[in-house]
Amino acid sequence: MTDHRCLCGYAADADDLADHLAEMFTPDDDVAADGHPHAEAADDTSPPTALATRKCLCGFAAAGIAQLDAHLLAVFTPDDAVGRDGNQHAATASNA
Repeated sequence: MTDHRCLCGYAADADDLADHLAEMFTPDDDVAADGHPHAEAADDTSPPTALATRKCLCGFAAAGIAQLDAHLLAVFTPDDAVGRDGNQHAATASNA
């Protein structure tokens, strides 16, 4: 049983919950309220290495995918946590 849940009732493991929140908040054009596009930039190293930094289109350099995901969630989550579907979305621990 999962111990991660969204305010909307969606239950998942931690990775699925992050994907759910990204889906609820990220606009189709990847442009945040700051007017800049935010999405993972293509990795121009060939072959890519495990230690390669992940970069956002805005120029943010992350030490790994978790840090990049946190950056994207931070820039796309509105103050009221209302997603594109009109419902509130936020991670919350369940008692399951």
